[in-house]
Amino acid sequence: MKAAGKGLPAAFVWAGFAVVWLVAGLALAGAAVKVDLEHLGSGELLFTTEQSGVYVPATKVATRVETEISGLVARVSVQQSFRNDSDAWVEAVYVFPLPEDAAVDQLKMVIGERVIVGEVQPREQARQTYEKARGEGQRASLVEQQRPNMFTTSVANIAPGETVVVEIGYSEVLDYRGGVFSWRFPLAITPRYTPGTPLPQQSDGRGFAPDTDQVPDASRITPHYAEGTQHPVTLRVRLNAGFPLNKIESRYHEVQPAREGDAYLIELETTTAHDFELVWNPGVARVPAAAAFTEEVAGEHYALVMLMPPTLDPPRERPARELIFIIDTSGSMEGTSMEQAKQALKLALERLTPRDRFNVVEFDNEARAFFDRSAAADRATVLMAKRLVDGLVADGGTEMAKAIQLALKEPPPAGYLRQVVFITDGSVGNEAYLFGLIEKLLLGANLFTVGIGSAPNSYFMRKAAEFGHGSYTYIGDVAEVADKMQELFAMLEHPVLTGIRMVLPGGSEVYPALVPNLYLGEPVVVSIRLPTLNSVVAIHGESNGHTWARSLNLADAPRGRIALVWARAKVESLKDAMIRGGDAEKLEQEITRVALAHHLITDYTSLVAVDRTPARPSGKALQTDEVPLQVPEGQKVPPQILKRPVVTVRGAFAAAETSGYPTTATAAPLRMLTGALALLLAAYLLRLRRRGLV
Repeated sequence: MKAAGKGLPAAFVWAGFAVVWLVAGLALAGAAVKVDLEHLGSGELLFTTEQSGVYVPATKVATRVETEISGLVARVSVQQSFRNDSDAWVEAVYVFPLPEDAAVDQLKMVIGERVIVGEVQPREQARQTYEKARGEGQRASLVEQQRPNMFTTSVANIAPGETVVVEIGYSEVLDYRGGVFSWRFPLAITPRYTPGTPLPQQSDGRGFAPDTDQVPDASRITPHYAEGTQHPVTLRVRLNAGFPLNKIESRYHEVQPAREGDAYLIELETTTAHDFELVWNPGVARVPAAAAFTEEVAGEHYALVMLMPPTLDPPRERPARELIFIIDTSGSMEGTSMEQAKQALKLALERLTPRDRFNVVEFDNEARAFFDRSAAADRATVLMAKRLVDGLVADGGTEMAKAIQLALKEPPPAGYLRQVVFITDGSVGNEAYLFGLIEKLLLGANLFTVGIGSAPNSYFMRKAAEFGHGSYTYIGDVAEVADKMQELFAMLEHPVLTGIRMVLPGGSEVYPALVPNLYLGEPVVVSIRLPTLNSVVAIHGESNGHTWARSLNLADAPRGRIALVWARAKVESLKDAMIRGGDAEKLEQEITRVALAHHLITDYTSLVAVDRTPARPSGKALQTDEVPLQVPEGQKVPPQILKRPVVTVRGAFAAAETSGYPTTATAAPLRMLTGALALLLAAYLLRLRRRGLV
């Protein structure tokens, strides 16, 4: 049967239509797809275009985190592989979280056959080095610190079809308390609130928030999100604790540890939805009372020392306490974070005794107290407070300063010990201002932070507690609220170890310079530079009139990568001095000097790498790509920071919009299919001709 008016078989006509549509699809798939976004995304490679504010999404091949844990230190390599499947030369930008105490000293960029190794330069110089190489068509990479736990990498002049592997290397000290070791790796970033008045000049970054007088870099720390997006991650941890272990587990992911000689191997496939935490318990008889690791670098001697003070029984009669609970009810807490926070607060209220006084301050855009002043913790008042907690709803901004000021505006009642418990996800951008405010207003009180949710701002949690002479804990799942709050209650109710002092050889430099007060289960952890490793370190302290002492000989201590840890601790100490009102210019100069000497990224130094051989032809333009963040598990983000990309197609077809997300895979499979169908069509046409049908 022939098609009417054409003299061609119907099958031939339909086959022709199929080829036409496939060719049309080829034009669409082969074109570079543009996404209209305005900021950076976390853990993703971003390709820029010549059109301002328009980006092309990169294809993410894999993210791999390899960790070697030995004794008290973890050495971590974060490898992220991306492929440029567009037909353009691209500049790539990506944002990613790291632990707030990570000593980042290594950048490697593998682009095709080229390996680019980074070097540390002062921040502005590194940016200029990168921009010059970018403009001259040279492959270059730049890593900058936005916060101690948030970094940005830029990569220029990646060729079409190339795979890029970015490797970031760092060292960090493990957490140890209550006889349990842990290693935490952040995988997600909770959206940060940036208070203040927008600055008149154009914002420096591409985030959803403008730069403000309180957060001058707000536009660089406020990436957008996309619901339904998932970024796969592979984690591989080799754990060599140095002593037998009772248990190894992950609090938020399923793991199956496997023996590998004296070590354990943990491997996991996951996404960037929830921070990862690995914990392990030594046997009861193996809980270390002291441990040390040392290193010699360029004639300098370094030591990392951990000493566990004795555990003292709680006093028979506790002092009268005033407890002030601050609970974050801002929009970032919506979802399971709010559920966890309310459960934690109600458990804390149930723990109060008739001798205590208390108040609750909840905040979003404004701060409100349950009572005009702290109330007696009698049964009726506590019950009323619990009912008020049940009615709390998460919404609005995160004006932490107002909550802190309201909670601490009055001095504690005479004869009462004031303890402040701050329950929050820490999603703010004005951390340094808040640290200074806490130290200024506490006036002898102690502040404890409770980090809530799948991705709390651990930098804020740890440093706020440090400036508040308290401690911190994390609650990442509703199921662990009771256990974690029990740990906090034990800290609040046991004696504080104070007056801690160290006895060191002359000429030693130790950080932190002043060892903070210690709570139940917490060790003394210090980094020291010494004139010789043939030294004895001694530490003394007191609690409720009891004195205690510990000492450790460093001569036979095992070796480790300790110099980086010491340098990172010194930089943190200098930043603290800046927050406390020290000479900012002199402190910045000293931070820069230390960072350059130890190859560290800081607020004032960056890692930059340049391949001096020009790669991009002078006639080829440079374009960019961007992918929004995965929404952290259990969180709801406001619509204004969500991005559903608008796709613009270049080539034979006019611009078009789609409601879905852009496809960035290469069109090679489609081209192969089109070619195969064309060959079949040609063979079919030849057969028809031989039969005299066409």
